[in-house]
Amino acid sequence: MKKRFWKIFGIVTACLIVAAVLGTVIYVENFTHSEEFVRFDKNKLNEVYTAVTLLDDEGKTMNESLSLNNCKQIPLSALHDYTYMAFVAVEDKRFFEHKGIDFRRVGGALLHNLQSGGYKEGASTISQQLIKNTHLDNSKSIKRKLNEMMLAKQLERTYGKKEILEMYVNTIYFGRNAYGIETAANVYFNKSATDLTVSESAVLAGMIKAPNVYAPDKNAEKCRARRNTVLKLMSEQGLIDAETYRNALAEQIYYRPQTVRNERGYVCLAMREACKILNMTPVQLAKSDFIIETYCNQRQQKQLCDIIDEDDTLNKNGTPADVAAVLLNNSGGIKACMLRGDGAGTKRQVGSALKPIAVYAPALNERLITQASPILDEETDFNGYKPANAGGYNGWTTVKYAVAKSLNVPAVKTLNALTLPTAEKYLDKLGIRGEQNLSLALGNADGGLNVFDLAKCYATLANDGQTNEVGFVKNIYSSNGLIYSREQKNERVFRSGANYLMTDMLVNTVDCGTAKLLKNGKFQVAAKTGTVGNSNGNSDALVAGYTTENTFVLWYSGDLPNEVNGSTAPCKLGNKLLSKLYANKVPSSFEPPQTVVRVGIDKNDLYDNQLVTKSDDGEVFWFDKANLPKENANKPHYDYRLDVKTEDDEIFITLPQTKGDWRIYKVQNNETQLISTQCTYRGKNTGKATFYAELYVDGRLEYTTPKIAVTAACDDEKETPQHSEREFPDLTDFWYWG
Repeated sequence: MKKRFWKIFGIVTACLIVAAVLGTVIYVENFTHSEEFVRFDKNKLNEVYTAVTLLDDEGKTMNESLSLNNCKQIPLSALHDYTYMAFVAVEDKRFFEHKGIDFRRVGGALLHNLQSGGYKEGASTISQQLIKNTHLDNSKSIKRKLNEMMLAKQLERTYGKKEILEMYVNTIYFGRNAYGIETAANVYFNKSATDLTVSESAVLAGMIKAPNVYAPDKNAEKCRARRNTVLKLMSEQGLIDAETYRNALAEQIYYRPQTVRNERGYVCLAMREACKILNMTPVQLAKSDFIIETYCNQRQQKQLCDIIDEDDTLNKNGTPADVAAVLLNNSGGIKACMLRGDGAGTKRQVGSALKPIAVYAPALNERLITQASPILDEETDFNGYKPANAGGYNGWTTVKYAVAKSLNVPAVKTLNALTLPTAEKYLDKLGIRGEQNLSLALGNADGGLNVFDLAKCYATLANDGQTNEVGFVKNIYSSNGLIYSREQKNERVFRSGANYLMTDMLVNTVDCGTAKLLKNGKFQVAAKTGTVGNSNGNSDALVAGYTTENTFVLWYSGDLPNEVNGSTAPCKLGNKLLSKLYANKVPSSFEPPQTVVRVGIDKNDLYDNQLVTKSDDGEVFWFDKANLPKENANKPHYDYRLDVKTEDDEIFITLPQTKGDWRIYKVQNNETQLISTQCTYRGKNTGKATFYAELYVDGRLEYTTPKIAVTAACDDEKETPQHSEREFPDLTDFWYWG
């Protein structure tokens, strides 16, 4: 009887199970074909997920965030492991084990809901939460839950675990209109998600349960308790060690309101350039599967961003000054870049930073000037245009000095001699076009330049006078292969010789001119400063320069005080950047080409007579071999003699008064003694001795008199016999020959 009962019971149970399964299958089948069912759509994921990949110069994924549809996207690889694993610990500890649905957790939630008589737990995995956030509404129903589970399975078949996790952390809502972990880190801690501590990561992971309850700016105690819960879960699951757990528990939670700044980093600017190249919108590009290779060096990018973040240069109103900073290789590939503020990166006037590009390098290339060319710095009226120098006028000087000290009148005189059409021809090769006037010599270019325009100009000087377009993007690949590759044209603008002469003068500008705050003594830097403003304040302060490895431009703009000029804040910032870049390996020095040579120039002729004449021991300048001084300095002919007289036991020596300093010597018993530094001498006549004198002009020995011997003391009646010891001439008598 009992066997029959259990047999019937088994049959009935099996039938019920089959009926339940069939009913479920039919229900699911009908539901999946109904209008209520929401189907899986990759495009919905792409609205919040960036499919495009940006690579740095080593082929690694870029770590910077990308703003898309007002949501900042950041690669999972840019985050610390503990940051994204904090979310796994508290939301879905078996995330890397299940296939989209955690059936163990579903069973537990179902039992809890039956016991409570309600629908309190949903047992949603991270995959299910991502589906709900992107495809479904927040209603609590069997149909929505079924829809969610089915789509989660499809999601897991389409994407890998880390791809899903990356989409998840970039879509979660953290309150305060903050979607995604990068935006949340900005809003609550005023930092990037890449810099979150273990404690801060746990705070954000704990918040998503109820942002208005657990946010650090809402309820500090509840925020701390929730954080500690997350940290405990991370410790129990082996995601952090005991010491890290203790330190994170002890860390204070500081809410730091976001400082709103319009910042454009490397990824943003590289995407903008790629959009132009491919003629695509930012959203279209972000949703694409393109791979974009850039020139970015992520270490240098971080160094640049760090020194800008630490910079305390302020506008007159006390707000941070706008900054445009760019670092390139000398072929035009942008290695690092940061634009901070609305004015950064716009076309503006560059001041004296344009003088080498628009005036001096072209004039050197035309062989119109040399480094040693004399030029009169004085008040000058150029048909109604009267430029002035900030520090007054210097009289006769050289082109090299005028560049180092950024003198305005010599620059305008040089441009006037070069002619505007010639200057415009050179600027056109560099992509700077417009109808110019003489104020071009002071940096007033028609239409202005942006930071990338100026960087292109100085990269040309750094690249031996050959220009390339500057850019972020090196190559772009689609699923079918290479679709874009940046072309390096190396179009020549300045001859190698003229280019080196300009570079040498810009090195001198760092050594002893307006850019001297860049100098560190370990390697050569060529640079020029620029300031735009008036006595009431400045609008632009910048420095542009290069080494044998990199070109850089650092540019402040805004309502700046007068103490912020090209020689101050930009050079200080540049010194910090170069010190970081070359902390371990310094760049080589600039090498002169064979078409230039160093020549000594006679100082007296140069500064007294404005003549460029050669002198072996003169001031040294670099010259183009095709534009050398043609004359040697005319050495003065000296024929001075000692006038020696004796009286009783005294001797009197007199020399002509002339330009320079005399030194009178006495030779007695094979010993030479300096006896006077005047043109006269009076002393004891001690017997047989020889006397001569040397003439020094500007510290250099110019002439030695013939020697005079005094053989005996004289009495009152007779004059001391004198004769010249000239049996064999001394070489010093003829040092000036030739």
